[in-house]
Amino acid sequence: MQDLDRRVAALAKTQHGHFSSEQLDAIGATRRTRRHRLDTGRWEGVHPNVFRLAGAPLTWESRVMAGCLTVEGSLASHLTAGHLWGLDTFGPVGIVDVLVPRHGRPRRRPGIRYHESLAFELRGETRRYGIPVTGIARTVLDVCASVDDDFRALAAVDETRRRSLATWDELWECLILHARRGRNGITRYRRVLDRRWGRSVPHNQFARLAERLFEDAGLPELTHEHQVTVAGHRYRIDLAYPDLKIAIELDGRGHETLFDEDPIRTNRLETAGWLVLRFTWRRLIEDPGGMVADVHLARRLRSGGR
Repeated sequence: MQDLDRRVAALAKTQHGHFSSEQLDAIGATRRTRRHRLDTGRWEGVHPNVFRLAGAPLTWESRVMAGCLTVEGSLASHLTAGHLWGLDTFGPVGIVDVLVPRHGRPRRRPGIRYHESLAFELRGETRRYGIPVTGIARTVLDVCASVDDDFRALAAVDETRRRSLATWDELWECLILHARRGRNGITRYRRVLDRRWGRSVPHNQFARLAERLFEDAGLPELTHEHQVTVAGHRYRIDLAYPDLKIAIELDGRGHETLFDEDPIRTNRLETAGWLVLRFTWRRLIEDPGGMVADVHLARRLRSGGR
């Protein structure tokens, strides 16, 4: 018995305190043993076939792990996977998304959303924080099927590329392999890949929101993270219209001193002919229309008043 308890404890340690009926079968735990452990409070039932060691920490990750254990071989997916991968704008979601093979969906479980997959073999399974999760390219595709607009889908692509979680080849391969199956989200996935393909991506949420603001106002497409060399110094501009030499610099939340900390950089850009616009996070929140007006005016000045 003690040996069994040690094996269960070792297993639970790798799975956020949880384990499944199938795993108990594999290590020789009888039904009588399970009943005794539950009756004495050493184990607790979480789902019909999932248990946890009494006293194990209850966390968001442990809930996800428990959800994955409800179906043998399943894994976290969609928005849940987006958070596990640390993609910007994807916080810890309340409903746990779990990917299962075709015809593998069990009865409804509280707090779990099951997704049957016709291309389960393309899941690209890996682990994040000890939890089985879809590969990053498949996760981005599933995010595209889950969100209501392109903005959050773009955020997933941007974070994936910014952090070098996947190459462009891997993202395009995912599209090609799933498109033949008429996969949900394919149209949006293709659209956001096309939009970012061959371009630098925004370095944070502020840049994405500014891009969206200017785009909704009818301004032409901006270049993110534009690199320039001035007086032998290499700089990266947050947003730019390179043809008009307009630089848009963004100062994030909590740093309202703006660019006083780096006047030399700004001076060098301006003496090299760049028109530098500086915007704070507070300006974005309180005066988005003024930001748009400033960019329109800068473009008119640089276009000879046209």
